[in-house]
Amino acid sequence: MDLYTEQLYRKRKTPLEFLLQTLIFVGCVVGSVLIIMIFSALSKNFGFMAGTLIVAILAYFSFKDQWFQRFDREYEYLYFNGDVDIDRITAKSTRKRILSVRAADVLRFGTYRESIKTNVPFDKIIDVTSGFETENTICFMTLRHKEHGNVLLIFEPKKEILDDLKRRVQVPFEA
Repeated sequence: MDLYTEQLYRKRKTPLEFLLQTLIFVGCVVGSVLIIMIFSALSKNFGFMAGTLIVAILAYFSFKDQWFQRFDREYEYLYFNGDVDIDRITAKSTRKRILSVRAADVLRFGTYRESIKTNVPFDKIIDVTSGFETENTICFMTLRHKEHGNVLLIFEPKKEILDDLKRRVQVPFEA
């Protein structure tokens, strides 16, 4: 029986990302105040300078919004008969394929534990979990990937995907 399903969820922001967003916001406010002070000090023709000032502030805040939106991430799992495609969606507009996994390429598969990272040196560790407490089991897969080398994938499949993966992956599920 064929199974095609999608799973989409938001990524929780880390404290560092909140700090960076706050610094960007404060920097934009301070920058706008500096722009106003510089334009008012140099202003002889107030009408022309006021229009230029408004354009400069609007450009400045639109730049800030572009950087702010980079912190809004979602992950999407596309699952079809043992094949998992994982995409990162940034600001609900930009999609980037992170990894494609075939069930036949999986070397290890199971419930994630922190000790998994220490057993084998990995060329790339890909963590695409939400960061929220959910009913989904956090799992791991290790695999050899042609581009990334030895990969550890940490992900959070819903029950439907997990049950089908357990059936299709060639290695036993490590509980």
